[in-house]
Amino acid sequence: MVVAALAGVVTTKASALAFIQGDPCNDTKPLFVCPEGTVDKSYSITYKGSGGCGPALPYQYRVVNGALPPGLTLSSSGTISGKPTQAGTWNFWAELSDENPPSAAWCAPKTAEREFQIKVLAGISINNQSAKAGTLGEAYSEQLTATLLNANPPPAGSPLATATWSVLSGTLPAGIALDPSTGLLSGTPTTEGAYQFVVKAALDPSRFDTETLVVDVKSAVAISAPAVPQSEVGVAFKLALAATGGTGEGTYTWALEGTLPSGVVFDPTTAAFTGTPRAAGAFAFAATATDQQGRTATYQGRIVVAQKLAITRPPLKPAKVGRKFKLKLRSTGGVLPKAWTLKKGPLPKGVKFDKTLGLFSGKPVKAGRYRVTVELRDNLKVKSTLTFTIVVLP
Repeated sequence: MVVAALAGVVTTKASALAFIQGDPCNDTKPLFVCPEGTVDKSYSITYKGSGGCGPALPYQYRVVNGALPPGLTLSSSGTISGKPTQAGTWNFWAELSDENPPSAAWCAPKTAEREFQIKVLAGISINNQSAKAGTLGEAYSEQLTATLLNANPPPAGSPLATATWSVLSGTLPAGIALDPSTGLLSGTPTTEGAYQFVVKAALDPSRFDTETLVVDVKSAVAISAPAVPQSEVGVAFKLALAATGGTGEGTYTWALEGTLPSGVVFDPTTAAFTGTPRAAGAFAFAATATDQQGRTATYQGRIVVAQKLAITRPPLKPAKVGRKFKLKLRSTGGVLPKAWTLKKGPLPKGVKFDKTLGLFSGKPVKAGRYRVTVELRDNLKVKSTLTFTIVVLP
């Protein structure tokens, strides 16, 4: 009687073992067509069976022929999951079977096999991981691009020109807009600040990619400096530049182009020109300050180095008592203005010295030899002296 009763149980519960149509794959005869996947996007479906000894006992699943799309696996419990790594169409045979543990000896193992198909579509991947900084009041342009992802890893595909672009969340800088058809961020920023936003590039409602970007808008970099000081051979020279704007003090990188006077160097750490020129001439240079986000400003300068100050005089002829005497001293080098001083005398009586012109003139009234020293000082306080003797003949 027990055996008969058991036989009755088996008869009422055991029906044909089969995959359930439409859950999750549709039976298109002869194939079960499963939901499509996308390269590099998570995929997960779970088979459901019917008949046999289930659902009292769990079903077992395995691939018996063909292959799943690369990147996907089938668990024994019937879940296909993973991230497809390659676009294409894959056909494979899956087996559904009863489990037959010793405690369920009443259940005779059964199996069912069907052919399945999973199509993996090319995905889309935004190439931009960051956006360049913006400058207040200056034109801005950043081209966003995406790739039609046929495989990953390694990433493989082709540039995409047909995606639709949009801003999912966050705020673009005031004055900048995103072109939905080209992915171009452009405009002129009108307000400083760090603007974070999420952009989306979509092929269709199910295939898209997003990326979080930040556009940091700051004021333009500017360089300030005093007027290039006068310079002279042998005189210490110093010129200090300063930058403002951009990412701020202490963040600038300085670079120099052009030629400096021999003996003068530029320190990119302090943005200072220092040294003692060793040769006269005119030297043009350009100093550029770049902040941490690539904003730049350039200062165009010119250092003019004068020759060292020196006094010259024409050949000195003797003067004569009662006759006009004139001696004009001249100078070379130095920087204006220049000032003459009579340091030692005395001068012959009747002769005077013009401190403005460096001119001795007059009518000597007494013969003799007169040793004099004159000094010339320029605007850089460089001094030059000359000692000579004026001879006055009777």
